[in-house]
Amino acid sequence: MDIIDDRKTLNLAKISSINRQINSSMNLPELLTVILETAREILHTAGASLLLSDPFTGDLIFNIVLGEHKEEIKGEKVPRGVGIVGIVAESGKPLIVNNAQNDPRVFRGIDSKSSFTTRNIICVPMTVQERNIGVLEAVNSIDREIFDDLDVELLSYIAGQAAIAITNRRLVDELTSRVKELTALYEISQTVSFSHAEGDLLETIITSMPRSLGVNRASLLLYDGTKNALVLRAAHGFPEDVRPGLEIPIDDTISGHVFRTGDPLIVADRESEIPFIGIDRRRTYRTPSFISVPVRSESEVIGVLNVTDKTDCSIFNAFDLRVMSTIANHVTEALRSIQYQKNKEAQRRFAQELDIAAEIQRKILPEIPPVFGNHRIAAFNRPAKEVGGDFFDFFNFGANKYGLVVGDVSGKGIPAALFMGSARNVIRAEARISTQPEPLLVHSNRYVYDDSEYGMFVTAFYVLIDIHNRLLTYGSAGHNDQILIKGGDRRAVHLNASGRALGLSAESTYEERVFIYEPGDLLLLFTDGVLDYLGEGDIDRGEERLIEIALRYFDDDPSVIIGYFRDLMTNNAVDNYFIDDFTILSVKF
Repeated sequence: MDIIDDRKTLNLAKISSINRQINSSMNLPELLTVILETAREILHTAGASLLLSDPFTGDLIFNIVLGEHKEEIKGEKVPRGVGIVGIVAESGKPLIVNNAQNDPRVFRGIDSKSSFTTRNIICVPMTVQERNIGVLEAVNSIDREIFDDLDVELLSYIAGQAAIAITNRRLVDELTSRVKELTALYEISQTVSFSHAEGDLLETIITSMPRSLGVNRASLLLYDGTKNALVLRAAHGFPEDVRPGLEIPIDDTISGHVFRTGDPLIVADRESEIPFIGIDRRRTYRTPSFISVPVRSESEVIGVLNVTDKTDCSIFNAFDLRVMSTIANHVTEALRSIQYQKNKEAQRRFAQELDIAAEIQRKILPEIPPVFGNHRIAAFNRPAKEVGGDFFDFFNFGANKYGLVVGDVSGKGIPAALFMGSARNVIRAEARISTQPEPLLVHSNRYVYDDSEYGMFVTAFYVLIDIHNRLLTYGSAGHNDQILIKGGDRRAVHLNASGRALGLSAESTYEERVFIYEPGDLLLLFTDGVLDYLGEGDIDRGEERLIEIALRYFDDDPSVIIGYFRDLMTNNAVDNYFIDDFTILSVKF
C-alpha cells in the first residue's frame, strides 16, 4: 500500500506541472504533446495517443501520437463505436485491456496499417460538461505486465487536464475568429465609407483584404458586357503582368465558372479538385487552396472576388468563405455608392450599419431573470451614442451560486462596441472555467491584453453571490466603487478592490474580497456613466444622488428603481445628449 501511495504522490507531482502549461502561450498541438508525454512517462508505456471526436461523423481521429510508427498512425480514423477507443468514447467510462491480442473488442485496423503490435491498452474519456470530446490511451506497458486502477486514476486526471486545455483553446480560437471577422468587416466598411474615387476604392478594398484575412493574393474582376469577359479591376500580390484591365474569359476559367453559376467556390487543392482550364489554372501559386465568390448587385452577378495563398500556408475554411462573401457584399455597396449619389448613399449606409450594430449589441446583453434563488434583480443599459462600450452579464453556476459582472470599455461608438463584444466573450468564456474573481480577472486580462491592439482597455467589477452562505466574493479591474445599502440602518457600504483595468498590462494582479450580506440589503452595480449623468459631471454629487434615489425606492422591487432610471433617461434624451454610456443593475437580497 505504501508503494502505491508513493507512486501516486510522485506522479501527481509530475502532473501538477500541466496546470501551469495550460495557461502558457504554448500552441495547442505543443501543449497536448506535453500532456501526452507526461502520461506516457508516468505510465511508462511504449506508446500513447490522443484521439478527438469528429463533430460531424463521431469518428475518432488520432490527433497526437507518441511512440513507434507515430507518423503512420497520426490522422488515422477509428469508426464511431469501434474498438476500445470507440467503446470508451460512447460509454464515457475508462477501460483496461491487459490481453489485447485475445480481446475481440480491440480494433485491428491501426496495427495492420502500422505494423504495430498492441499487447495491452488503457483508455479513458476526455469529457467537458458531460460532453465527450475524445479519448486518451496508452499502450504496451514497459516494466509491468498489466495496467491497474491507479493507472486509470492518473490517466483520467491527465485526460481531464487535456480536455480543459482543448476547450480553453477552442473558446479562444472561436473568440479570435469572431474578433478577426468583425475587424475585417469594420476595416472594409470604413474603406467603403471614406473612399470616393472608384479606382481608389476598389484598390483599397483589395489591398486591405490580405491584412484582414491573412492572405498574399487577392483580386476583383467585374463583368464587361461589351467584351463578354471579366476585367481585372484591382489586384494585390500578383506578378507585374497581372494588372488592372486584364481580360479573363468567362468560359474555361475558374472565375468564369463562378460568374456563370453564381455559386461561391472554396477549394483545398486546385490540381485535384478543379476540372477547369484557363488562365487561373496556368498561373503558379504558392499554395493550392483558394476561394472565389460572386459579387452581386441585387440578383445579378456583376463580378468575382478571389483570394489565394494563405500566409500560414493553411487551407481556406468556412470562416474564410463567410468573411469573403460579406466582403463581396461590401464591394457591391461600394460600386452602388459610387454610381448613385456617393455622399448620400455613404451616410445612409453608415447609419444602417450603426442600427445593425446597436441591434446586435442589444442582443449581446443578456436577459436577466427577475428572480434568482430568493433574490430579485433588474438591469438597464443605455449607450451614449448608437452603440457603446458598457456591458453586463449574469451567470448561473448552480448550487445557489451566481455571478454578476459590469464593465466599461474605454472610448465610445463602434470601436468600443466591437471591443466590448470581445471582452464580454472573454469573461464569459473564463467564467465557464473559474467562478472565483481573482483567477477569472487574471486570465481575462491576459486575453484582453493580447487583443488590445489599439490601446483599448476595460474596467470591470465581478461579484460571485453565494446564496447559501450569504457571501459576496468580488474583485475589481480598475472599476469605480460599487454600493451596497444595508437593510437595517440604510447605511451605504462601498465595495472596492485593487486591480488594474483589463488590457493595460499582461501581468496585472487582482485583489479578491469577501462581504457577508443580510436579507433586505440592496446591491447596486453600475458604470461611471451613471454617476457622471446624475452629478452632471460631478462624480461625488452623482454618487450622493444615486444613494438618495436608491433609498427613496428601497422598499420597492428592484424593477421600480431601474424603471425610474429608464424613464429619466428617456424623458431627457432630447435635451441632454449623454456624455457616457449608462449601465446599472439593482439586486435586492
